[in-house]
Amino acid sequence: MRRQFKPEHTKPRDFDLFWQETLSKLEKVDPDPIIAGVEHSPNHPELVLEYVEFVSLDDVRITGLLTHWKDDLPRPLVVYSHGYGSQCMPQWSWVSFGLNCFGVDIRGFGRSHDALREYSHWGWVLTGIQAPETSVIRGAVCDYIQGARVAEQLLPNPTTHHTYQGVSFAGALALKSASVLGSPDLLAVGVPTFGWTEGRYIFVKSGSGAQINHYLANHPERLDDVMLVMRYFDPVNFADGVHCPALIGLGLKDDVVPAKTVYAIANHLVGKKEIMEFPVSHTDLPEERLWDRFEQYWLTLTIEGISEGFGSKPLHFD
Repeated sequence: MRRQFKPEHTKPRDFDLFWQETLSKLEKVDPDPIIAGVEHSPNHPELVLEYVEFVSLDDVRITGLLTHWKDDLPRPLVVYSHGYGSQCMPQWSWVSFGLNCFGVDIRGFGRSHDALREYSHWGWVLTGIQAPETSVIRGAVCDYIQGARVAEQLLPNPTTHHTYQGVSFAGALALKSASVLGSPDLLAVGVPTFGWTEGRYIFVKSGSGAQINHYLANHPERLDDVMLVMRYFDPVNFADGVHCPALIGLGLKDDVVPAKTVYAIANHLVGKKEIMEFPVSHTDLPEERLWDRFEQYWLTLTIEGISEGFGSKPLHFD
């Protein structure tokens, strides 16, 4: 059965130490947030969008989008990011339900494009692939974590609880941040990428995994080294550090993030979880509209809280 698919851990021996030292280094970085721009919602006069610049690991300046209510009422906070090669969009619709949101443009992408000082011509994911300490993915996780901290610092109202949200590239960042920083109240991720390093090498046909495979086709002598580095960023190896309720979405047909790689992540989570299965993901097919239910569900969980029956059965949507 698909849901019992659980490859063995390939966690490096110093994995936990590596991330402890990374977090310790990040904690020494003053985020020094600056409001670089402000927009107001034409439909909700009490909603505001602030473009926030802040400092992350390696002293690079990252841009985030803080969309929030201009009041002092306690509200949930949703931290999110974007897809591979994309950028964050303001989430006015989420905030209109009574939430505050902070979106992070990761170094090398969107408004944070210039924060990546060197960019591999093989693709973003290969930048700094020589070692885990230099990998761009290390900085990306820190960007997400630092963004969550900055949002708390800047919000005018207290936060009742936290949801880390993301789809694909952002889903992986949300999960890894939840594990490294300490679990939020809810993790809601769809098709998190980078899962099961060895499996991606076999199954992935597009996206960041295809970039890695293309690089290795030209540098086969680096296979073992690249696989080792990527294990420091494999969500499978972070999953047992996520103790909060987790909502996982996947597409049964997906050439970018194959279902097997998502099951490999989900089946190592230690807290309560639900898996929402959809026919497809990362496609242009009309069945993609079913993913609206994933968004509706995690928003409901964020607003109303986790029910006692959460985690009982996987959910199928045909």
